Amino acid sequence: MMYLDANFFIYCHFDQGSRGKAAREILRKIVGGMQTVTSVLALDEVMWVIIKKNVSGEMRSAIERIYATPNIRIVHVGADIPLLALDLMEAHNLKPRDAFHASVMKSLGITEIVSDDSDFDKVSWIKRIALIT
Repeated sequence: MMYLDANFFIYCHFDQGSRGKAAREILRKIVGGMQTVTSVLALDEVMWVIIKKNVSGEMRSAIERIYATPNIRIVHVGADIPLLALDLMEAHNLKPRDAFHASVMKSLGITEIVSDDSDFDKVSWIKRIALIT
């Protein structure tokens, strides 16, 4: 099982270059049966990027497509996650949001993340799958 970072969804839905192509190839595997997880925090990030890109009219359809995609489980962020995130921030010099994602992963026993964020490489138990072809 893999965790999907917010930039996976952004590249998948908005990028026509090589990263978007790589994200859409992973999406085909997900639709084909590969089990994945993301969190409500990733969706918050997606919504914020859509606002910053000034394409707010596409927000509802983008988020609804994520919910409609088979084999993507969207999880909440439990009350224990901030304390674990603090530990990861201190141990690996992560930014808060990255530490939250890593904490959700750890709480679910997930060690792989699809992300273009190299900060996850600082955490030895995380294997990052980059969106570069």
